[in-house]
Amino acid sequence: MPDEPPRYRRHEKERHATLTAMSLLARKAASRPLPRIIALSCVITLILAVSGCTAAGDEDPTAPRSFRDCEEIACSGEIEGVRYQIRLPQVWNGTLLLYSHEFRSADPFPPAFAEPRTDAPVAGDNGAANRLLEAGYALAGSSWSKNGYAIREGVQAGQQLYDFFRRTVGAPTRTYVWGESMGGVVTELLAEREDWVDGALPMCATLAGTNPNFDLALDIAFAFKTLLYPEMKLTGFTSYADAKATWTEMRSRATTALSSGPDTLGRLMLVSALGNQVWKSRKHDDATIESRIQAGMDILFEVMGYATVVRYDLEQRVGGNPSTNVTAKYGQRVSAKEKEEMNFINPGGLPGHLAELEQASRIAADPAARKAADALGDPTGKLRVPTLTVHTGYDATAIVQNETVFGNRALRTTGRTGDLMQIYTTPPPKYTGKGAPYGAGHCNFTTDERVGAVSNLDRWVRTGTRPTLVDLGIAMRGTSKATGFDPVFIPGQWPAEREVQ
Repeated sequence: MPDEPPRYRRHEKERHATLTAMSLLARKAASRPLPRIIALSCVITLILAVSGCTAAGDEDPTAPRSFRDCEEIACSGEIEGVRYQIRLPQVWNGTLLLYSHEFRSADPFPPAFAEPRTDAPVAGDNGAANRLLEAGYALAGSSWSKNGYAIREGVQAGQQLYDFFRRTVGAPTRTYVWGESMGGVVTELLAEREDWVDGALPMCATLAGTNPNFDLALDIAFAFKTLLYPEMKLTGFTSYADAKATWTEMRSRATTALSSGPDTLGRLMLVSALGNQVWKSRKHDDATIESRIQAGMDILFEVMGYATVVRYDLEQRVGGNPSTNVTAKYGQRVSAKEKEEMNFINPGGLPGHLAELEQASRIAADPAARKAADALGDPTGKLRVPTLTVHTGYDATAIVQNETVFGNRALRTTGRTGDLMQIYTTPPPKYTGKGAPYGAGHCNFTTDERVGAVSNLDRWVRTGTRPTLVDLGIAMRGTSKATGFDPVFIPGQWPAEREVQ
């Protein structure tokens, strides 16, 4: 049976010319000394009286909205100790974009070990924020009550911010939730739980959930310990300093391995091949074997930050180690190309390295901790509103196969995927030396890609019609004509033997 029309469909009326005139008049009125709300009210009343296009009780959702501006309310401050920021357009189109920020470590995070951020962004970059404001959207974002693996705190912050906006600025006609990295997980949880959400845009998010992603981080750490750092601690870090020291020693040994002969380099290449299946980083492409090895190092350092510093934070939250590799069959995860390259670097070495992994003692999860990690908040796939996900094709932190798991989960739980559209960006073939402009690295999107995704989600919600690939390609290319939007990219299956539910 075809999908029945979703409850949230809102069809736009044939009033484009009238609404355009209304918007222009409203902008002029707002620039005069007359208070904005009174001016807008007069303009709207006049146009409605002349055109007769909106009867009483039949509000047009595309019309400019009256609202309290930042001269009347505090557009930044704190809500129960949590910092927030609101940015308002000159003429509001009635839509609120509520943004959830990226993962922020509770302590300085490798490799830079910069102090954790505490600001409250309203978009992924300032350019996107400014362009969305020009288009008439209201923007809001907040920090969370805690940093670290703080999914619950992120959801709570979003709920509080929406309620604050509705009470102080005005009730939105539509509200879209969007966010990046862990903020993308928070975005999807809000969309699944809250009736006030009309559309969702999770970006570069670990939508497969906590345990599958930390199992993969354990795979990388386990392989590094077995092949290169025998005394390395994998779980049960006693402090942040303990976890940081482990990461620092790992980096030292990995750097030394690059110049320690073919056997050691072959071991390092095997570590990089397991768990993530990514050979492009933000800095290095895979055009040559040398660039692939350097990309593998970038990825290793990034993933091991989560396997040490973030694991310490997670274990404190759930009361133990939630991760396991008991059933992992690492030999099945090495591709033919990877085998060929390892054999080129270290002829005949791979079978022995894989044998070492098979013989090493495995790690079992604490059942209570694993259950508690699941309870932190994993997306269920029970879609309620139009949901557009965006992911870079080469992301070591939140591997792109998270989208495969989430899509399968949505199909199982709802029996339909008409409310879900998943799109991907990929980088140019060569970029080592100047960095990937898009498509490789965690959440490496352009301003045009962010704005284009929002505009297509908005059209989807307003009309009830899914975007086409042509629509998305044009919008995400924008005025710069540069985009990694890749309509034929397929993320593949989760890189493990067991199916992730």
